[in-house]
Amino acid sequence: MSVETTAAVAKPVINLRLFTIRIITAVALFAVLGKANVWLDTATNSILALGYRALLLLLPLTLLVLGRRSLSVTLLCAAAGLVLLAVTHNQGVVMFAAALFAYGIAIAGYLIKSEAAQTKEGAAYNRVAMNMGSLLAGLILLSPLLTPGMFFLGAASFVLLCLPIAMGATFTTEAAVARPASKDGSGWANKLPWVIAGIIMGIKLFGVFSILPQAILLKTGELPAWYGLMLILNSAVVVFAQVPVMKLIESTGRFKVLTVIAIIVGGFAVLSSPAAFHVETLAGALVWVALLSIAECAFSHLDYFSVKQNNMFVKEVSLGVGAGLTVLIMRVMPPPYNALLLAAIGAAGILVWYWLNRKSIASLHD
Repeated sequence: MSVETTAAVAKPVINLRLFTIRIITAVALFAVLGKANVWLDTATNSILALGYRALLLLLPLTLLVLGRRSLSVTLLCAAAGLVLLAVTHNQGVVMFAAALFAYGIAIAGYLIKSEAAQTKEGAAYNRVAMNMGSLLAGLILLSPLLTPGMFFLGAASFVLLCLPIAMGATFTTEAAVARPASKDGSGWANKLPWVIAGIIMGIKLFGVFSILPQAILLKTGELPAWYGLMLILNSAVVVFAQVPVMKLIESTGRFKVLTVIAIIVGGFAVLSSPAAFHVETLAGALVWVALLSIAECAFSHLDYFSVKQNNMFVKEVSLGVGAGLTVLIMRVMPPPYNALLLAAIGAAGILVWYWLNRKSIASLHD
């Protein structure tokens, strides 16, 4: 057996160190975003919501200055931002703290995701870890005993647990950004499909948080006590369905890209019709959220494909555009046209992605 073959056999499907860091950082991110609406002012909340995507633009500079220490240092920045949020009420410092946390969590999350997505299995397990973190964050937010100081210091301590793990993690910044661009990944014509992919992923990810509550309010005038459980359900379904859906897609062989597209289009069909599912009822909301969460599992293949074409960075930044577009459309358009328009953009977007990538589909099957 050759050295290369031995290495391939020995290579683990999942990097447990990065998997653990991803869970911890996801807990901190989603818990902080959840409490930001309650404890932080509008300006600071906006910095958090936009910064954890927009500040990815600082990734090349971070890698240039910090190199292989990038993961550890950005985790430290995230923890420092949380500590400042816990100990100060000065508006300027609070806004700086929010930006520091958003920067650290954005860069660290991207580095972990780009490393994991070198394989389809790694991309799938990264999505599982992210949703496990979201699930745990939802459970934490249910506690009535939390105070701002206790919460932010606890979150900082949690993130600091990642530092010794990060120092021993198998991590290559070359795989993230420093890798030379291939011909398939260079030029705007080849980046455009991944701008579109990021936008539709942003629409789907924020659809549950934007469309569901507005559909419920339209029918009942108030959010029921079980609404928070739907956010937990969204993460729980992804945790348990991600690997089975990945295996189902892989079992379709040369049709796996078409299967990914079909699942995503089906998800947007569900997204378009909350009224048809009677989401104002617990049973209807359960079915609607569960189907959307299953469709989300197909996104792990897009993560993997974007790495293969050296365009994960473009996709991740564009995801923020999709999130902002979702919020804008839900605010300016009346129901049910807002959900229908978002679903149409998402379904058309994935079809356009496929058409623009049609010459590269064969390489995606590897």
